[in-house]
Amino acid sequence: MNTSYTVLLTVLLMSVLATGWLLLNQGAITPRPDTAADGPDLFVENMDLRVTGKDGRVHYHLQADTMQHIPRDDRFDLERPVFRTLQDERGQWQVRSNQGIVMADGDTVWLRDQVEIRRLAGPNGRQLDITTSELLVRPEEQTAATDQSVVIRSDAFRVESVGMDADFGNNRLHLRSRVRGKFDAAG
Repeated sequence: MNTSYTVLLTVLLMSVLATGWLLLNQGAITPRPDTAADGPDLFVENMDLRVTGKDGRVHYHLQADTMQHIPRDDRFDLERPVFRTLQDERGQWQVRSNQGIVMADGDTVWLRDQVEIRRLAGPNGRQLDITTSELLVRPEEQTAATDQSVVIRSDAFRVESVGMDADFGNNRLHLRSRVRGKFDAAG
């Protein structure tokens, strides 16, 4: 047998063996898991969103230190969000918390962890400060609700309740149950 013919046959045999080994072991090689499958696919710092109404005026304002989109749940996680309603003569409401979640449709904002609600003093009312642990806000409707304990303070009173519905557009609060209060007639 010719030496070059033997070398060629050896190279072909080794190639067939190497290919066979690779095909057999292909299933044993696992691809690196996608680290973003459960994590965010979008990250924004210093988010500042202003939503206008049909008249072109700013209807509400949502800010956050950070915003991340979580594709698995199609939600946006917010760190230190601030939600503001913008009304002229009826006053302005501002809601802050440590954390928030906005579902992709944008219809609801769930605020949690030290929620602070403030109605700024205006010509039609005094300043109110409200605290609770979580609040579900519907920005387009300018309403909010919670089933948790609520404390409402002003310079003239302190009221506690379990559960509350808020209508920011009409400056109305509905306290659901176990309402207790202390009023100062001099305030």
